[in-house]
Amino acid sequence: MLKPYGVPIERLNGGKPIVAPKNNWWENEATINAAAFYLERSATNDPIIRKLISMENLDDPRLENGVVAVHYRALSKKAPGKQHSRSYVGLALFTPEVELLKRYPEPLIAPSENPQGYDYLGVEDVRITRIGDTFYALYCGFDGKNMKVCMAISQDLINWKKLGLVRGDINSSNNKDAVLFPEKIDGHYFMMHRPMVGNVSNFSIHLAMSNSPIGVWENCGTVLHSFENPACKDSWVGAGSVPIPLGDKRFLVLYHTGNYLKSGKREYDADVAIFNFQNFSPDNPAGIVEKRLEHLMVPETDWEKNSEISIDIVFPEGSYEYHGEIYIIYGAGERYVFAAKVNKKTLLEYLEKSDNSNPFVRSP
Repeated sequence: MLKPYGVPIERLNGGKPIVAPKNNWWENEATINAAAFYLERSATNDPIIRKLISMENLDDPRLENGVVAVHYRALSKKAPGKQHSRSYVGLALFTPEVELLKRYPEPLIAPSENPQGYDYLGVEDVRITRIGDTFYALYCGFDGKNMKVCMAISQDLINWKKLGLVRGDINSSNNKDAVLFPEKIDGHYFMMHRPMVGNVSNFSIHLAMSNSPIGVWENCGTVLHSFENPACKDSWVGAGSVPIPLGDKRFLVLYHTGNYLKSGKREYDADVAIFNFQNFSPDNPAGIVEKRLEHLMVPETDWEKNSEISIDIVFPEGSYEYHGEIYIIYGAGERYVFAAKVNKKTLLEYLEKSDNSNPFVRSP
């Protein structure tokens, strides 16, 4: 097992899942990798909250500070009339402190019913970004062979319109782990994505840019790659949750590293970086990586480990800021959704002390 960096992390809900499989046919196998969007109370957000929670009156004290919409990936053991397990998107609502308010009984985004459809077997690993009045969901569409970056849009986080494969050159190969930055930067929109080209150890986070959230998207190249780790046979990285703005074109970026350990086990951990777009150049997109810190979280609890399939997983896909804390919503053990939090000031202090050198290889 890889060791955590040492940043104080609090696992919430007593270390137990906040979303677990239910007997519903579409989510009876696993509920994993979830987006998280925090809706604070406001004149703009209250109508959305009313619709989400199905309440006209928002006087319930649990709603005082808004709600968090957690859109999770749900897997069926076997969909009715289908020969394969498929992935859907479900929704659970929480208070900012991760108290469950409501869980929807039906999926909000379903795979195509067309066997030739680009997402026939899966709407996987959604990330949701709000730009203006529109929520943009990026997900991996899986047809049984190909994995492509796809998009859906919504005005209320409930009703989604699929736009199909994301337009541009990013889908020229298999690709996944895509997420939009939450604001326009120097006149452009930016997306992290992870092309699957070459050996798995070559899989790295790329940056793409566009004049519109719906594309056309142009790949700029590699931004962040994995470090060589003597404990691992292969390592690779992929984007995590929607980046959190820090001001002055800087963003707090959660991502994951996947590892094939030399013991034969596969392990995923959560990492964190600061991207600074003041240093962006299309010719050198990696210049935006100002700081990075490996092993913010690693699989440590029994819930986060899966001995049946020899995979230990902490997979950060949702995050939000609340009362000076960064809340992390993550998939674990290839079966559940969990929550943790870390003090923002403390995390930034650890990041400022780090550098971009390989922490796993000591200098002579």
